Amino acid sequence: MGRVIRSYEEGDDITPLVKEMTQDAINLFEGSAGNTGPSQFTDEDAAKEVLGTEGTVASGRMSLTFAIEMMRRHFGADVFNHTGTVDLRFLRPVRPGDTITFGGKVTGTSKEANGSRISVDIEVKNQKGDTTGVGQASAIVPNAYLAPEDL
Repeated sequence: MGRVIRSYEEGDDITPLVKEMTQDAINLFEGSAGNTGPSQFTDEDAAKEVLGTEGTVASGRMSLTFAIEMMRRHFGADVFNHTGTVDLRFLRPVRPGDTITFGGKVTGTSKEANGSRISVDIEVKNQKGDTTGVGQASAIVPNAYLAPEDL
């Protein structure tokens, strides 16, 4: 895939990423991390014991993975995999049956030695409109990928 010339401006929206949370997806995610045995993520009894909640929850790592996926799609893997960062805080539990929307907005650009650092605020909401997570992300976009007017 060739380089895509892009322009980044403060206020630009990041294309949202929507995920349907299912218990099967949570179980697969936890299993892929090598976590075996019951936990608050995979077992209702363990969730009640550990968290005092009815029903399981998705791990924060799962939301972080989706936030990274959104940013990788926005910047392209060739850029984000080398210079991307995501820092996400979890505010409310995400549960099986939730539809989670990851969104972001460019909050600034700053010159770096070999490109421009693009900063993004991330917000994660469930289907009820409750914010389940917030955070920041950034990537340094090399000059070769920037539109001439952004150099």
